[in-house]
Amino acid sequence: MRTPLTVRSRRSLDSLLLSTRQCQPQEEDAPVTVNTRALIHKVLARYSGEFTVFRELLQNSDDAGCDAAEIRFETAAFLCLKSGAATKAGPPTLPDLKTTNVSQWTFKNHGKPFTEQDWDRLPVIASGNPDPQKVGAFGVGFYSLFSVTESPNVSSGGKEMKFSWKDENQLCYRLRDLPQTATTDLWTTFKMPLREAAPMPPVSEFMQFLASSITFMVQLKDVTVFFDDCRVGQISKSLGQPQVTPIPIELERSSPEKNMIVKSVQQHPVTIEAQVILPPCDSMRMHETKVDLVVFTAEVDVSVSEKLSRELNRCMQKDPPSCLKYSLIYTGKDEYDQSCINEQKHPPEFSSPFRGLRADLEGAAHTRVFIGHATAQTTGFGGHMASCFFPTVERECIDLVNVAIWNRELLYVGGFLCRVVYELELSEIQKLWEKAAAGKPQSPKLHDQRFLHLLKFFTFHHSTPSAKVVELLAHSFYGCSTLPLRVLSSVGVRGTPDVRAFNPVLVEFLKFVPMLSEDVTQNCALFVAKLPDQHKIRTITPSDVLGDLRRHALDVEELAACLRWWITPGRDDLSSRAVDLLDVVTLRGTGGTIRLASITYFIDPKVLGLYIPPNGPLPLSLIPLGISRHFSYEELAGFGWKEFTVTSWLQHISHPDVMSGDEKYDFTRSVDWAHHVLSALCGVWPKISEDLRSESREVLGNKSCIPTSRGLCHPERSYLPVADSALFHRLDLPMVSLQPSVKVDKDVEEFFLFIGVRKDPPVQLLLNRMLSMGGWTVLNLINYLVQKESSLSSEDLSALESSKIFVKEISQSKGENACYRACDLYPPMDIFRKLRLPVIEWNGMSEWKDTLPEARLLYRLGLNRFPPLPKIVELCSSSDGVVQETAFVYLCDKLHSQYLDYKPENFRDVEFIPAESKGRPYLRKLGEVYSCTRWKSLSFYVVQDRYWSAPLHQLGVKQHPPTSELLDLLEKSPPPDEKSAIHWFEALFDHIASFSTADLTKLSGLPIVPTGPPSALKSLLPTQCYLDQGSKPVLYAKLFVFVDFGTKANLFLGACGSKDKVSIEDVAEVLTDNPQRFFELAGGYEGFLVELRKLAYQSQDISNESLHKLSHSPALLGLRRKKTEGKVGWEYEHQFLTYQGVNIVDDINDYQLFSDCLFIAPQEEALEHFYASLGCSYLSAAIKDRCDDLREIPATKTCSEVQSLILERLPLFIQNYTDTKPKVTIPSSPDHLKVKACKRILVSKVLLSRNVKRMRDVRATARNKGDCIELWISEAANRDMYEVAASLCRVLYGVNKTNATVLLGTILSADLGFLERRGFLVDQISQQRTDKYGEGNKAMRKPSEGSSWPANSPQQSMLDTQLSCEGLLGSLAAFPQSPSLPHATGSITWKIRKTFNVSNDKSSDTVGHLPSLPLSRTSCEVISQSYIRNIVEKAIEACSLVGEGPVKSVEASQYLNHAFCGIPVDVRCLHCIGKFAAGSHHLIFTRELGQVQKVQVYVHEGMPDAKTFMERKRGPLFRFVDVIIILSEIYRISTTALRIFYDVSGGRIAFNCGGIIYLNLRYFEIWHDEQVKNGDQQNARMSWFLVLAHEIAHNLTDQHDSDHEFWFSAICEAHLVAFSWLLRPANTWFQYVPWLALVVLVISFVLHIFWCSAV
Repeated sequence: MRTPLTVRSRRSLDSLLLSTRQCQPQEEDAPVTVNTRALIHKVLARYSGEFTVFRELLQNSDDAGCDAAEIRFETAAFLCLKSGAATKAGPPTLPDLKTTNVSQWTFKNHGKPFTEQDWDRLPVIASGNPDPQKVGAFGVGFYSLFSVTESPNVSSGGKEMKFSWKDENQLCYRLRDLPQTATTDLWTTFKMPLREAAPMPPVSEFMQFLASSITFMVQLKDVTVFFDDCRVGQISKSLGQPQVTPIPIELERSSPEKNMIVKSVQQHPVTIEAQVILPPCDSMRMHETKVDLVVFTAEVDVSVSEKLSRELNRCMQKDPPSCLKYSLIYTGKDEYDQSCINEQKHPPEFSSPFRGLRADLEGAAHTRVFIGHATAQTTGFGGHMASCFFPTVERECIDLVNVAIWNRELLYVGGFLCRVVYELELSEIQKLWEKAAAGKPQSPKLHDQRFLHLLKFFTFHHSTPSAKVVELLAHSFYGCSTLPLRVLSSVGVRGTPDVRAFNPVLVEFLKFVPMLSEDVTQNCALFVAKLPDQHKIRTITPSDVLGDLRRHALDVEELAACLRWWITPGRDDLSSRAVDLLDVVTLRGTGGTIRLASITYFIDPKVLGLYIPPNGPLPLSLIPLGISRHFSYEELAGFGWKEFTVTSWLQHISHPDVMSGDEKYDFTRSVDWAHHVLSALCGVWPKISEDLRSESREVLGNKSCIPTSRGLCHPERSYLPVADSALFHRLDLPMVSLQPSVKVDKDVEEFFLFIGVRKDPPVQLLLNRMLSMGGWTVLNLINYLVQKESSLSSEDLSALESSKIFVKEISQSKGENACYRACDLYPPMDIFRKLRLPVIEWNGMSEWKDTLPEARLLYRLGLNRFPPLPKIVELCSSSDGVVQETAFVYLCDKLHSQYLDYKPENFRDVEFIPAESKGRPYLRKLGEVYSCTRWKSLSFYVVQDRYWSAPLHQLGVKQHPPTSELLDLLEKSPPPDEKSAIHWFEALFDHIASFSTADLTKLSGLPIVPTGPPSALKSLLPTQCYLDQGSKPVLYAKLFVFVDFGTKANLFLGACGSKDKVSIEDVAEVLTDNPQRFFELAGGYEGFLVELRKLAYQSQDISNESLHKLSHSPALLGLRRKKTEGKVGWEYEHQFLTYQGVNIVDDINDYQLFSDCLFIAPQEEALEHFYASLGCSYLSAAIKDRCDDLREIPATKTCSEVQSLILERLPLFIQNYTDTKPKVTIPSSPDHLKVKACKRILVSKVLLSRNVKRMRDVRATARNKGDCIELWISEAANRDMYEVAASLCRVLYGVNKTNATVLLGTILSADLGFLERRGFLVDQISQQRTDKYGEGNKAMRKPSEGSSWPANSPQQSMLDTQLSCEGLLGSLAAFPQSPSLPHATGSITWKIRKTFNVSNDKSSDTVGHLPSLPLSRTSCEVISQSYIRNIVEKAIEACSLVGEGPVKSVEASQYLNHAFCGIPVDVRCLHCIGKFAAGSHHLIFTRELGQVQKVQVYVHEGMPDAKTFMERKRGPLFRFVDVIIILSEIYRISTTALRIFYDVSGGRIAFNCGGIIYLNLRYFEIWHDEQVKNGDQQNARMSWFLVLAHEIAHNLTDQHDSDHEFWFSAICEAHLVAFSWLLRPANTWFQYVPWLALVVLVISFVLHIFWCSAV
């Protein structure tokens, strides 16, 4: 009976396609049909792995509990014999297995027979084994048989199932019972008739497959392979006794998702034996071999969530197991070596069957993940592993997509198991190392070999096809432990953070630093490189080396290696100093140990080391030459040692102690030792410097150390042998005698000449003897001296220079027979003949050339190369026209080459400048002639036209007449009208630079400005006019006279005193003259108040005279409020009064009593301070109060409580309120503070100026009774601390200031915890400190004993401040009370405050106080240097906050708000070179044309010839930029934060605008440019160093007060050392450090006095 494969009948592929084409739309669902043949052949039977059929059958056998299996490859002939044919007699023989085809494969296993369920599942595709402990899951493994057969046959337990194809595409099966036999067949058999006959697989490859497959099988232990009836191979597996492997406690047993927990690990040995037939097959001999393996198995409990369990069941169609095993094959070093030996014994053409099982230590490309059998997935390290992974359908890979969580958890267990095996093996290696360290005999470096094998085994390479497998394994391997990975080092097993990488240099002298071996470094580089960061092995650092060297001494070779390593440029850490090494290294020698720190000198092995006599005396502080020969000079010097030079050696051997110690080492007495010394010096001489040569000469110069024909002589009395000695044989000179070994060459001769030995006789001797003997002329002498010129001494040259032996040309001598010195004559050249100068006689010689040796010698003897400067100027004034013209042309041509020392002031009285006037030529003095031709028409002397190209400016010829003459002209005939004025002023502006301050002052007092209409023209002084800049306040246009003559003319008037804008001084004067008109033009009260605020904010810019006039004139606005019947609120009236009629409210209570009787200043703090500075009195001073009717009642508990509270907390108030000094002694004990009670306190207050009296009922009042304060409180006071505080403040300070009252009231009312949370130093409240405070306060009120300062002097003021500081410990930071400009949120100060989280709690809608940085100027707590340095760094960084980008456009109002040093010019007046815009109101960013080394340059608007400014000022600009760039590097400020500007007048040296610092070129040019030009930059650097510090300090405060002084000093101090290096010459720079510090202190002191006086 043939039964369909599935429940539904399948149609063939053709019929399916046909029905698909013919199908029509259907209303009901239709089932999907499957082409069975296509499904099986294209999907189920297509596996990428090798031997897939047997792999599936072996796995099924293991799942069935089978312990033995057979695989038969049967030929057609054999099948025929089995069916009944006669067998052939004789022994069995095998054919050639490579060529003989087989027709059928048969697989038999001895497992459990098929059950009914098995038979039911077999013909159903995808009906897998539901047992979670079995490997099979998809139900498709059986269909791999169809890859080789068309009709497989399965028999088991008496039944048989055959498969066959029907209609090509329909697979059918038939199940039937087998006939009964006498013996029951217990084998399950799979028969596979091959689709095409083919040879059996190669025996060696097939046995390798079986050996690897059986390894991880649970039940299967024996597989036999037959060819027909002949056994060709057999694999057998036997298991040894398992052992429990300890798991280190630091390993995390749970997987990351807690789905799996490792319960235990066991190891058991496995032996696999193989019998394989070897070729040729006719002998039927079997080759036996075996392999021993160790399998580590982890017992794992599984606990998954219900959700994960459902997901796994959906994917695998069965539930996950509750427990599982994870196995790993580890091949130890011995087993691995033995397998390699066995592999070598195997025939080369027939590889070992265990080749796939051996550990893969090279690339980990052969070790696999087993899911029952080997998959295509590699592990990535040296061993195989197996577990219950969920595979892909073809079971070739691990599924990391659909069941990723399960497999990732399993891979964690795999990495965990690897770590357990690693730690177990490392423990054994540690035992071996300990035995070797103890000296027990064992195999050489057995522990190193095993550790190397271990690292290679667990080196994680790349895994395929999924690279994630090895990544997850490695992550688990390294991450499953809380401790770092341990490795074997040179000192045993250590954690990787403690182990250092191998260093071939350091290993030569280090003994105690844990270090990897060289083999591990070379052969396991990948393992080391792939260590995670927490397990990284670091390189050896100098600190490691120093620690090791402290523990042992070094021999010579070790020391040389140590020093060589230390100076290696490529070592990792170069921060340690050589002195650190020298302090710890000890040299082990024959005579004991020597500390290297005691060595101070070394011999250069390539210089003195080659020639110094080895047996001579040497100092003990010299390092042995045997070590120094290994190093170069630079390397030895790098250790801080000094070179033992030739001079050092000579000084040592010439020391009296050395010379007197042994006569044979005294080179002034021993000729042999002198020869040795001189031989050494001759050898080393070419290699030493000039300084050493000079020092050596000094040592030898005064000693008789030269061996000569007359014995040992001084060098200067000895002579070298000469070739032409016959010429000088009569002189009988002492000749130097040398040893035969010393060859007299150029270097030796140079040595002797240098130390003073003569080569030739003195010239004076020749002059005295040879010239007197006749036969020699002067030219002959010159020729001889040219040959000997190099040997001429200074005495020889002096003798020749002073000798009159030369004559001038015959044409000039006119029969004279006189002789001259060389300095009296000139070379025989036409130019000098034309100038009528005496030239030397040169007849009979070659043509004169300056390059001739004779010419050079004559120049050396003093022959004039050219006329001296006074001589040529004298010739320029000659009456001889030819000589004069020739001389002037010569002077102009040679001015920049030969006459660089020309200075015009030296020739003011000489008439030598060719000039002309009214068409006639003249010679005139400097100062009487000008170079500009425009003055010719004014009858000035002007340089002749033909000399316009001459360097007139350098000669001292002025371009324009002096300003005095121009002033006389302007004073006698001023411009008659506006048009003429424009031309006059523009012309004069072109020469404005020549006008002095006095000249401009004189011009400011001349009526030269025409104003008004032509009919009523009026000339005004420049100081009475204001330059019209376009936009101006309407009020100012009504009050002042504005003129506009054009840009250049306006600039001239500005220099003469005309103001470009109305100053605050001018406004004050106008206000004083007519306040009512000013009030009306300002638009009433609000507009007038705006102008009044300006006066208050800029009062420091108003002169004392104007302020005095303002205060004594009825020009101060006073306000009085009144109550009007029938109206709600107050009405205010204003009136202009003198300072005596206006009061300043400082007591709000008193003001409420007398408000209807008072005219007060506007109640804004800035205006109140302004009114106070003008003399207006405070309200508290204008009111007198009395309280006489006080009837004391018995003291209450409240009195004592208030007394104790005040005494306890009053010091805390005094510490924190520092605005005003107390006027009375601060009570410090109950004797100084009495608290009394009364029924009622009625205070009588009298306004003195109006004699108005008012009464007020209060709850507390205080009065001063000598040295005691008496405080009265009313019975109903109920401890009202506010009125107590008010009364105390009135006694302590004389006034009742609201902020003081509130602060004291808060301190008295709040508990200590509240005060401590608010930052008050409550721990200082104690009786002892109260007593000290009282004493300190009394001392503060008295002048310091022994002080010599006057009572009101600034010095005494500073002393008072110091004393008060010492008495007020713990004072908190106080904000400055003087008004300051508001700060925009983008300002530099705001950014710095934001950095330090400093905020202003005061209202920002009115002009208030600018909070300081968190620095107390009155606190005596020491501010940490780190805090100060941090603030200084922030101030400097503030320059870079805006300096790196383009400068934003800043309007004039913003400019004035943020320019810390008030600028006398508006921002519109500065223009950047490179872009000019008339009337621009912005700073315009520069182009490349306007930069000098990236520093932008600006000029004042209307600057004449601005386009040529850069060229005209090129020299000063570059010199100035050089100075400030050096200083910017000291301050670490980018040059983009620096600007250079140039104005024509004003007193502004520099200013800070928004963090950008502007520096005035004009001041540099006047002050320092000439010095810098002459090479002296010292004064310029010091001056601009302080300027930059001043402007940087404005990034922290915009005032010139004590805060600015403090930060200015701190900035200078922070950069003083770096700046001092600029002030040296060498070895003297430190002399300037205290000087510069003194300069900074003096400037700080002056600023402090200025601030104190201002306050």
